[in-house]
Amino acid sequence: MMDVRRQRQYAIARRVRLVAGTSLADRIARVLPDIYAITPLHEFPRRMLPLILGIVGGDKCCYHAIEVATGDYRVLAMPHHHALNDLHDARVAYMYQHPVLGHFIRCDRPDGRMISDFLSTSEYHHLPLYGEFFKHLDVEDQLMVGISSACSGYLTGISVERGYPGFSSEDRRTLDALQPHLATAHANAIRYSQALRSIVPDLHGPARRLDRLTMRQLEILESLAAGRSNAQIAAALDLSPGTVRKHLEHILRRLGVTTRTAAAVAFVAGSQPRTEEQWTASVPSFVKLH
Repeated sequence: MMDVRRQRQYAIARRVRLVAGTSLADRIARVLPDIYAITPLHEFPRRMLPLILGIVGGDKCCYHAIEVATGDYRVLAMPHHHALNDLHDARVAYMYQHPVLGHFIRCDRPDGRMISDFLSTSEYHHLPLYGEFFKHLDVEDQLMVGISSACSGYLTGISVERGYPGFSSEDRRTLDALQPHLATAHANAIRYSQALRSIVPDLHGPARRLDRLTMRQLEILESLAAGRSNAQIAAALDLSPGTVRKHLEHILRRLGVTTRTAAAVAFVAGSQPRTEEQWTASVPSFVKLH
C-alpha cells in the first residue's frame, strides 16, 4: 500500500507555502482544515509541528508534555537537531531553569510567552541552561503557548525556537491566534483516540483495503477525513460535486463501509504508524504539579 502519511505531509507543506504573504487571518483560515483534521493523539505532534513552523517561522518546533501525576517531562523536536543526541544529560540537569516552562507550570495559562519575557540576554546567557544546552542548539529565544491545562492530566504546549534576533510582537500574535485552534484540535485528538481504542478491531478490514483505491480516490478520502464537504472537495480538486459524490460511492463500496465517517476513520487508522510516538527526549520526575 502506498505511503498515505507521506502524501498527507506533502499536501500540508504545499498548503503552508501558499499562505506566505497573506494576512494573519487568511494564513490561519487556510490551515484550519489541516489543524482540525481527524488525528489520533500519538500522531498529533508530528502533524502540528510542521504546520506551526510553516506559519510562524523558526529553526525548530517542539511539543512539550508534563504528566501531572508523575511530573515526567517529554519533548518532541522537529526537525531533529544533530546536537540533541549528545545533550540529554544537560537537558536533565538544567531544564528546571527554563523560565517559560516554569511560568506555565506555575500559572497554567495558555497565552504565548518567550524566554526574553523573563530574562535579559545577559541573564539568559549566564544560565547553565544556555551555556550547556541551548547554546549548542543556537537557540537565542523560544516562544511557547499552552494547549492543555494541568486539569486534563497533562500540561502540554508547543514552542518555536530561533537564533538571533528572536521573535517579534507579530510572531507572538500569530501563535496566540493559533492557540485556541490547537487546544481544540488537541482535545479532539484525545477524544478520537479514546473512541478509536474502543472500535479499533472493526477498522482492520477497511484500513487494509485502502490499497484498493485510486490516487484520486485517496485524495478525496483525505479531504473527507479533514472534514471537508463535497463542495469543498470539488473546489480543491477541480472536480464537479457530482463527480465527488460518485467517487465517494465507489470509495465506500471498495472499503466495505456504509458511512462517510467510517471511511474517514478507516483512512486515519490506515495512515497512522503502528508504534507509539517516538519522543526526542524525556526527563523523569521533572517537576511535581500537585
